[in-house]
Amino acid sequence: MLTVKEKNQLAQQTTRHKAMKAKVHEKSDLANDDKRRVLVLTGNGKGKTSSGFGIVFRAFGHGQGCAVVQYLKGDAESGERNVLQQLGVPVVTMNTGCSFKAGYCAERERIRAREVWQQTLIFLQDPSVDVLLLDEVTYMVARKHLDVNEMIAAFEARPINQSVIITGRAAHRKLREYADTVSRVDCVKHGLQIGLKARKGIEF
Repeated sequence: MLTVKEKNQLAQQTTRHKAMKAKVHEKSDLANDDKRRVLVLTGNGKGKTSSGFGIVFRAFGHGQGCAVVQYLKGDAESGERNVLQQLGVPVVTMNTGCSFKAGYCAERERIRAREVWQQTLIFLQDPSVDVLLLDEVTYMVARKHLDVNEMIAAFEARPINQSVIITGRAAHRKLREYADTVSRVDCVKHGLQIGLKARKGIEF
């Protein structure tokens, strides 16, 4: 049995909780649910690409058209890409042929970045694409392969129904300012730091 004091505390907590819920519902009612979105997932922690793909899968589950452009990624096996290809979702990878082991190929990366950006522009003009994931595109801006102002101008001109997800470390300040939602994923601990190899189903 609760004491009178405990009952009063519980009643106060319930009242506060109801007031908080009412404020949340009020904001939700005023929100423009149909507004197209730009989301930036940045930071040095694991999970940015995974989160981006999660949104793509969620949108596909609602019958929305999706497309994925993976900057930096090659043709190595990817669980997400395997599923999306089976579902018929277009996935474009930059695939420079370079790797950390082979050495960094700046000029080849610059050329491929511009080529892949042209494909990105096609998606950005396609009203059948409701959700477009630009994975690791922040690196292309940081390395001066792509111009941030040109990118934002393309976002501005996209179809009114289309949302864009941007992932990658060190997102440019202008991208963060332009975005509707920005999330920073921080690395508290990572298995690779203690010698654990990348695991199929977890890292790829």
